[in-house]
Amino acid sequence: MSSVVRIAYSPFSANESLADVIEALQASDSGTDAGFDDRIAAMDLLAKQILAPSSPIRKKIPSEGLAYLATFLQQGYLQGLIARELADVRSLTEFVSVEARKSIRHVPRGLVCHWVAGNVPLLPLFSWAISVVLGNRNVIRLSSRQNDVVSPFLEVLQQLSEAGKVIANETVVVSFDSDNVSAHRLMSEAADARIAWGGQEAVSSIRGLPTHWECEDIVFGPRVSMAVVDPAVIDAGGIRRLATDVVVFDQMACSSPQSIFVKARRNSKEFQSFRDRFSREFDTLSSAYPRHALDFSETYQIGLDRARVLLDGGEISRDRSTSWTVAVVDRPNDTVQCANRFVQLIPFEALDEVFPLIPRNIQTVVSLLGTDDLAEFTEIAAKLGVCRFPRPGEGNNFENPWDGTGLVSRLTRAVMRTDNG
Repeated sequence: MSSVVRIAYSPFSANESLADVIEALQASDSGTDAGFDDRIAAMDLLAKQILAPSSPIRKKIPSEGLAYLATFLQQGYLQGLIARELADVRSLTEFVSVEARKSIRHVPRGLVCHWVAGNVPLLPLFSWAISVVLGNRNVIRLSSRQNDVVSPFLEVLQQLSEAGKVIANETVVVSFDSDNVSAHRLMSEAADARIAWGGQEAVSSIRGLPTHWECEDIVFGPRVSMAVVDPAVIDAGGIRRLATDVVVFDQMACSSPQSIFVKARRNSKEFQSFRDRFSREFDTLSSAYPRHALDFSETYQIGLDRARVLLDGGEISRDRSTSWTVAVVDRPNDTVQCANRFVQLIPFEALDEVFPLIPRNIQTVVSLLGTDDLAEFTEIAAKLGVCRFPRPGEGNNFENPWDGTGLVSRLTRAVMRTDNG
């Protein structure tokens, strides 16, 4: 076990201990009143920087996922996400009347501590962006095995505007081993809100850390996603966008579809046509979006999963190596590890066939069905645990609420006031 804590980004001295940095962050006063509008504008400037070809961010950070992040940080997008939870966003800056002699104000929760999963490196920036726009201070913990993809954004943000400088100075990025219990405890005991991303073991260990009784816990645990489409409804563009949802992030994101339910009989022309068109797009996009170099275990797993599908009576469409795989099965094969661009196609004729196959830890169902089918499917599937029903191409868009959790209400405190008559 290593007890080393690396301060990757801090407005304070990099030589200070984690305890000193957290204490300084809690006590800090930027000296500038960066209100909600200024913070939103700073995020919009950062979005433009991400998209600029000459941006230093693009030179330091892998391009995978940057377009999604840039869209998320745009002023109109962030404002819309926040407005979903607040009847009047002015309550973030002043008391707003809600009824006779009653006003409400939403103030920052305080110190928000983020524990980041390693599967999608940009994940912390989504929850961090909402947190800082709402006025919170933040500590982001990266694994000692992760590359620091957060600090480059803060370095750029600090140069964009006065509000950007304030936001960057309200953020600390640290890195330490998962078994460094004392460092985890320091963060947890200081937190007014804890955001945990990761697998069941990781998020359970974070939730088990001591903290004060009113700390807000937001857990984004191990979820899976799928798609449900009707070949009679989805066109060529929709198939391309659906394939993009699978290819981007190599299915490492919990929002990436691992199986696609297709409304058609297995041997029908409609199903075969969809399979062929999807496979062609999958092949094209897999070439257009290079992924990480597979190690031996990943390559072996793909070969093993292909064999399992064939031995169980399924069919395989694939490239000549291990770049992508489309498996046709009658029901999801739970022995197959759907990762690294390995997706299962499951035919169905009635929606009642799909409902029993929705896993308990479902997050997203990318959906494109006829109007009546869509209404029936989403109403029932929502009660079975589905959190989102985006259309093809929107599967990996970070939204609020996420995993069924509204971030704004969890990262602010609502304060009521009785006004003078």
